[in-house]
Amino acid sequence: MAKSAPAAKVPARRPRLRVLRRALVGLAALAAGYLALVIHPQPLFAYTLQRGNIVLHARAPLPPEAAPMLDDALARVSRSPLYDAARTHDVFLCDTPRLYGFFAMGRRSGGITQTWAAGNVFIRPANVRRGRVLDSAGREKGGERTLAYFVAHEVTHAMAGDRFGRFSAWRLAPFQNEGYADYVAYARPVDLARGRADLQAGTIEMDPARSGLYDRYRLLVGYLLQRRGLSVDDLFARKLDRAEIERELAADDGI
Repeated sequence: MAKSAPAAKVPARRPRLRVLRRALVGLAALAAGYLALVIHPQPLFAYTLQRGNIVLHARAPLPPEAAPMLDDALARVSRSPLYDAARTHDVFLCDTPRLYGFFAMGRRSGGITQTWAAGNVFIRPANVRRGRVLDSAGREKGGERTLAYFVAHEVTHAMAGDRFGRFSAWRLAPFQNEGYADYVAYARPVDLARGRADLQAGTIEMDPARSGLYDRYRLLVGYLLQRRGLSVDDLFARKLDRAEIERELAADDGI
């Protein structure tokens, strides 16, 4: 009796490829959905308030104190030569750490600007009545870094992205980007003599990694703009050597 031929084996690669394709399609859909929300998050924020060219979006009704806070932020950014009154800046006030973490992609900060995606600004939870951003434990951030400061700082990043390109921050030193945003947000010249003394003393405020502050970066930007006479365009023209500028600052007898 003749033996029957063995059944042909079905390659196992095809089912695996189908699963892989489905996973890739799913990931692409998630990425597209995330990008759409970052570019147009307005559906999640039902309430708005506009002062000048800054629009504040929130998920709950905004108190009366929001208006003077925005006026303050607007006054700060309008002093910058990067300011364009015709360009509307959307600022989204996140009411929970989880929502902020979603838009900030897990980054721990008071605010973030997605210059690569329409330049939208996202601010972590805040007490708008008191004009204070809240930390991860729900405590108010003190000092001069008010809610208006954070809004102005992040809007400055958006203005820089408009002028120098959405990905310009990737080709520059951190002190150029964060230092200039802080320079605008504080809305006053840097005390170069005091700043240099703090830098030489190694105060914690001059260490961004330990303090979470950009005082060191703001000092260097202030030195370049106020002492060296650079324009803002010059500041962003190329990547600068932070160590070299610090050595020059330390040796400048005219301060």
